[in-house]
Amino acid sequence: MTSPADVFQGMEKDQYFSKLDLSKSYWQIPVRKEDIPKTAFVTMDCHNEFLRMPFGMMNSGATLTRAEKKLLCGMDNVVDYIDDLLVHTETWEAHVETLAELFGRLREVNFTVRPVRCVLG
Repeated sequence: MTSPADVFQGMEKDQYFSKLDLSKSYWQIPVRKEDIPKTAFVTMDCHNEFLRMPFGMMNSGATLTRAEKKLLCGMDNVVDYIDDLLVHTETWEAHVETLAELFGRLREVNFTVRPVRCVLG
């Protein structure tokens, strides 16, 4: 994980910022088919298995981080921290361009954001 000092140092000239909050971020990542039985649990009423990554599993955080790093590869003006994405740019034009690319990438992998927790511009 990038240190906060390094993140802020890279933003010193930036004037435009947006924060996106991934909606229920862990649940947006599918469990690999061969790993689904490993998530099984039984209640008095039924047997259940997770099809989406549950919160609290040993590798959930690392898996989310890997998915975000892959999503943001090459996007130097976007920083991820847990389930938040911070877009930072020097100009408004670059900001709009970066947001458009980011939304396109999010759409490609079926990630959604929670609008009420996002701040644009």
